[in-house]
Amino acid sequence: MNLISSLEMPETVIDITARLARSAARSSAPPCLCATSLEQVESAWRLVYERYSQMGLIDENPFGIHASPTAVGEHACVIWGPEMSEGSEVGYTMTLFRDNPMGLALDSVYARYLDGLRRKGRRLLEVGMLADRRQSAARGTGALFSMMRWAIHYGLHTDLTDIVIGVHPRHAQFYIRSYGFEKFAPPTSYALVRNNPVVLLRLRLIEELAKDQLPRRLAEARDNPLPGSAFSQRFAFEPEQLRGSLTAGFLEARHGFDPCQMAGASRADYGLACSA
Repeated sequence: MNLISSLEMPETVIDITARLARSAARSSAPPCLCATSLEQVESAWRLVYERYSQMGLIDENPFGIHASPTAVGEHACVIWGPEMSEGSEVGYTMTLFRDNPMGLALDSVYARYLDGLRRKGRRLLEVGMLADRRQSAARGTGALFSMMRWAIHYGLHTDLTDIVIGVHPRHAQFYIRSYGFEKFAPPTSYALVRNNPVVLLRLRLIEELAKDQLPRRLAEARDNPLPGSAFSQRFAFEPEQLRGSLTAGFLEARHGFDPCQMAGASRADYGLACSA
């Protein structure tokens, strides 16, 4: 795969749908799991690191993982699937994180728009850190749809109103067509992926699900619910669980953030604007 140029983002794991929108292949839904241990979380984030660094989206680091401080906490849920149907190695992953004292990763470029939603009482879930080890477009399609199903039901079980995601502008129509997302802000450059272009998409989860006619993939997710128990054992990111871990080491070295000290801290404690 080619490294990114200054103007164009390749078919990267940030939006693994570059090939999916061109593929008419239909695959059975691959299995997904909710990470329940630090080992599973770090295995998923190791895959994100491998794929992002291969694409030239991030710098290499000695910890061999990639994560955002906003994705670490009890508000987060790491979804993954095995490389083979009965394997244990992570083959694909995404991270779901509810709005929290640290905010969302997309606040770094779209804080004004997200704060506007917060002021209206909207409760937000960001979907990010997508990665897929496989090269098959058909298999990648199934993995993405399976993980999005988990994202939708995680949002529902945690009483959220909106799902937000940042994608390359040329991939936006895929999410709009498949799930009913809407463009919510103009494209901009995204420093977290070396200033490649990004556009903010928003899914009004409650309103869209209430409609009689749904986009195909949203309807499939609605018609195949997950129980709340699917998320009840997710890894909690307790400080004592993270102490001495690769995740803690990476976040402190890269972001100056110690996740072992995050318990009880407020949004203002992190130097972030409080939501109204």
